[in-house]
Amino acid sequence: MATVGIFLAILCVASCLSSIVILVRVIRADFSVPRVRDGDNLPPAPGLLSIVIPAHNEERVIEASVRGLRAQTRRVFEAIYVLDRCTDRTRERLVAAAEGDPRIRILDNAACPADWAGKCNACRVGAASATGEWLLFTDADCRFAPDMIDSMLSIAHARGTGLLSALGRLTFEHHFERMLQPVATTMLLRAFPLDKANREHKPWPFANGQFLLFTRTAYDQFGGHEAVKDALLEDLAFAWGMKNQHRLGIVDATRRMEVAMYDSLAAMRSGWTRIFIESRRRKPILLMQAAVEVFVVGVVFPIAAVLAMLLGTQGMYRDDSGAFELAALGAMSLALAVSAIAFLHHRQRAPLVGALAHPLAACVVAYWLFDGARMLRNRVPVRWGGREYVLEPR
Repeated sequence: MATVGIFLAILCVASCLSSIVILVRVIRADFSVPRVRDGDNLPPAPGLLSIVIPAHNEERVIEASVRGLRAQTRRVFEAIYVLDRCTDRTRERLVAAAEGDPRIRILDNAACPADWAGKCNACRVGAASATGEWLLFTDADCRFAPDMIDSMLSIAHARGTGLLSALGRLTFEHHFERMLQPVATTMLLRAFPLDKANREHKPWPFANGQFLLFTRTAYDQFGGHEAVKDALLEDLAFAWGMKNQHRLGIVDATRRMEVAMYDSLAAMRSGWTRIFIESRRRKPILLMQAAVEVFVVGVVFPIAAVLAMLLGTQGMYRDDSGAFELAALGAMSLALAVSAIAFLHHRQRAPLVGALAHPLAACVVAYWLFDGARMLRNRVPVRWGGREYVLEPR
């Protein structure tokens, strides 16, 4: 028992430290990341806003997208929907929802150059037609509160950002979303801590492609989407490329922006695998390290805490030396882990019931990360936006 007890105690101590670090980092980010409501009392930003929405087979969400834009408190804008090789009823539903609103324009894009990512090419097409001093690139599956865009523009204008991005709330309508989205999102933000994204000294650049607000000047100076034309995560490519020339920023918009990313588990797996591959810079070793990390923290540590409690309790009945300390350490480890998991769910505005399946979710996300490394090594194509991309490992 002594050897097993010592091993479990070491795991419990590591678990406690890990949970404390997670809580501290999340709380620090909570205080350091500005909220979209900060823009409510700022002067309105002058100038015309051009909103570019690339859409590939988005009949599921396109009507909600149009309704959300038409309901904005900012009335002076142009919305350019670029229908990128659509084969469903996206156009039909878009036209019906627009109801002849002259601010809504529709562009049909029938082809994509071989050396361009589909979304980047569609955004380029939309930007070429835009006339505003501000450029907002957003996705068709984003839903905005009526004052969202006005407040974000005010923040961008007041802070003088060349690129301002927003982090919204993911939907949790399906069981797989409630279970997996919080863990997957946490692994993304583990690579790009939000408390470092807005700091003045040595910022760690991060942007979210669901909401990219540029000044037209900064966008053109950087080279627009042509500068990131082959990126499958163009948001991170913009952030990394612009960090030395322009001021960047990320805003917490979880109360005014909602994103319905996936309608099936298969789509979620494909999408998050692509995100993990790109966010880990197409390096298999980084994907495998992340997989081990999420498995150890999300599965091994909680199991070790439970085993320590059981072994320690059993030992107390036999008056074993150190049994009480082992049981107490296991209980503290488990309590801290549950607190960290619950706080992560709360911070993402995810239903707390999903936290009950956290170890299972950690297993699934770890598998996705390992699978991403396998896909890179074996040159398995990544499918996105109606095309397949064979990514080279770095």
